[in-house]
Amino acid sequence: MKKTVILVCTALLTAAFADGETFSGIVFYDYTYDLAGEGANEFAINRIYFTYGRELSAGIKYKFQTDVGRIAVPTAIDTTTGKLTASSETQLLAYMKNAKVDWNTDLGLLTIGIQGMNVFNVQEKTWGFRFLDKTPMDRYKFASSADMGIGYSNTLIDNLHISVLLTNGTSYKEAEDDTHKKFSAQVVYGEKDLLSKNGFNAGGTFTREPYDVNSGTEDRILYGVFGGFAGDKLRIGGEFDQLIDAGSDRTKQIIATYASFKISDKFEAHGYFDMYDANTKTTGDEDNQSYIIAGVNYYPGKGLIIAPNIRYTKPEAGAAETLFKVNFQFKY
Repeated sequence: MKKTVILVCTALLTAAFADGETFSGIVFYDYTYDLAGEGANEFAINRIYFTYGRELSAGIKYKFQTDVGRIAVPTAIDTTTGKLTASSETQLLAYMKNAKVDWNTDLGLLTIGIQGMNVFNVQEKTWGFRFLDKTPMDRYKFASSADMGIGYSNTLIDNLHISVLLTNGTSYKEAEDDTHKKFSAQVVYGEKDLLSKNGFNAGGTFTREPYDVNSGTEDRILYGVFGGFAGDKLRIGGEFDQLIDAGSDRTKQIIATYASFKISDKFEAHGYFDMYDANTKTTGDEDNQSYIIAGVNYYPGKGLIIAPNIRYTKPEAGAAETLFKVNFQFKY
């Protein structure tokens, strides 16, 4: 896998210089300190993205993006599933997150290959700070950020956007492991990118993924509604999500809200809050929790953000955790 990524990156780099084009990249660093003095006190690199895209002809363009992230190290093979099991040890590994071709037709945009999903991409721009933390559905693994398949999107009258995808359902990090496919749909009214444009949006997402269990087939179904507003110095958003797993008779739920306010050209305050319920059908689950982020972003110059912040996690059962972090985003 590593050799494949290196060869792909080398080929893309050669093509970029040959055509007078360059890569873009984003790196996420952070420093973490457990305020209880009993946990983390470390610097880390959490994510590195390298992206290259090119328009080949009118209506045809492609995009390649590598994703380098910290992944649990596989240690053994599960004899039941045949998959690798992971340990608590982690290391930085490279994946191909996007390898897609976009065909812009008179009837809409057709996308083929490994591509970004349509489940929380709008919410991610409303939150706006992926380098601080993932959006709720990504954080609690309600859906993957990318997958292999085919997608269609279009903008209809009155700023109404639709998107549908048919994908493997195993995410971009693993190959297909059954005969089923995942269907995903998104409808958005308003401005989809509130990070860079003022306006508002409201929308919903739906996914259905069959999977084999015992001698039959069950479904995982995701429903989500969201909305956001950006104007002048303020950006705010919220969402409600449910993941219904018929096979395990569990319904997971997220309620989340997030906001930011531009204090000046150099400083921006932000806050994030979510409540996660691991199963709405039961009470007292040890993995239920509330999660809060509060901090300030400092913009010293083009390409760099420095963001000191406090993280507070309160599980339904067990002790709360408070972390001090300084996150960095370097973009070029």
